[in-house]
Amino acid sequence: MVIKRIMEKVVNLQDAFKKHVVPPSEKTILSGNIQTVITEQYRLLRSKLSSLNGNHGNKVIAITSTRKGEGKSITSVNLAIVMAEDTKKKVLLIDGDMRKPSIHTFFNCKAECGLVDVLSNKADIDSAIIPSKIKNLTLLLGGEAVESPADLIASPILKDLIERLKKRFDYIIIDSPPIIPFADMSILGDVVDGILLVVRAEITPKETVLEALKGLNKENVLGVVLNDSRKKLSKIYY
Repeated sequence: MVIKRIMEKVVNLQDAFKKHVVPPSEKTILSGNIQTVITEQYRLLRSKLSSLNGNHGNKVIAITSTRKGEGKSITSVNLAIVMAEDTKKKVLLIDGDMRKPSIHTFFNCKAECGLVDVLSNKADIDSAIIPSKIKNLTLLLGGEAVESPADLIASPILKDLIERLKKRFDYIIIDSPPIIPFADMSILGDVVDGILLVVRAEITPKETVLEALKGLNKENVLGVVLNDSRKKLSKIYY
């Protein structure tokens, strides 16, 4: 029953770039290339999350997918942007996919150090976080990719870091590793308040979604984002 309810809570997002290969920075809602209706769906997603939030119970939100290539990173980026713009509150976007960090490509930026360096005690958080060009939005990039980040994710340093960052920011969005085939997300799920699962329409099998959900704390799953839908956006629900 829990899985059924989760599957019924879907936000439907069309991919505006099906027929064109464009750089990641051109896929953000600020690029001017995304249809207005797509931007409104991100705002709807932000609004629905706020309605679930209560007394800031979902302050730290991890965005993941069953496998790579389903749209979790662009969803993380655009959700963080609309949160920063619409709420006028401080938002931190963390690149938590340490195997394949990509947030820097959406903002055309780089940093001397990132999350990997902070968790490895090679840098402090103040030297790792950088401003974006968007008011109220701050970035913590991934840093140099690592093949096996599970130990870093499971380290008490991450939990302590998140707790300290919660005192500095109103919302924290984490672009998280895909659930399959690694155990990273099941570990990271224990330090966040809520999880959004991104699936790709007509690509992600239902069986794969159900398998991925088995590795998560179902009570933490806020809903599912349906990406790359070919259906008209006349009936959107959450």
